[in-house]
Amino acid sequence: MVMKTLNGYATLQGQGTPQSAPRAAAAATQDAQRAADRALADQIRDEVRTSITAARQSRGQAAIPAPPAPPNLPREFTIRGPNGEQTVIGIPPANEIIPQQAVDISIAFFLTVALIIIGLPLARAFARRMDRKGGGTAQIPTEVSAQLAHLNQAVDAIAVEVERISEGQRFTTRLLSEQRDAAHQSLPSGTGR
Repeated sequence: MVMKTLNGYATLQGQGTPQSAPRAAAAATQDAQRAADRALADQIRDEVRTSITAARQSRGQAAIPAPPAPPNLPREFTIRGPNGEQTVIGIPPANEIIPQQAVDISIAFFLTVALIIIGLPLARAFARRMDRKGGGTAQIPTEVSAQLAHLNQAVDAIAVEVERISEGQRFTTRLLSEQRDAAHQSLPSGTGR
């Protein structure tokens, strides 16, 4: 909007083309911005220098005070009960507040959780890889499949022959039993002996 106003003003005044006015206005704006930045940087630089000189002068005149030492608090508390008994409770040093066993247990817990978080996906990936390797159908060579077909035909032929043999055996057994029955009937009874 400022540029439109400057262009309109330059056009009304007849001071050049509308294209040269924005360039001149932009250059003037940039120059003003640079001057303001330089003035601010100089002001900050002067304030820092004065504070440094003041600190150097005060250091030479008086030493910087050390922070106060923490008070020695008693590490024991005495508690009086309602019947007048006194109980003394000692507070362990700050580095002994948490027992070492609790620290060991917490470390073991977090290591176990980390192991589960990292190990479970790895175990699943390993199991899937094993399934892909062993789960596929085994490729049988053509010569083995031809031998298996020939073996299958031979076993079928043997089964037919065994069936014929068993049929013949049944026939022979039936004939022998009929002859024995016929012989028993034709023989005289054993009363005359």
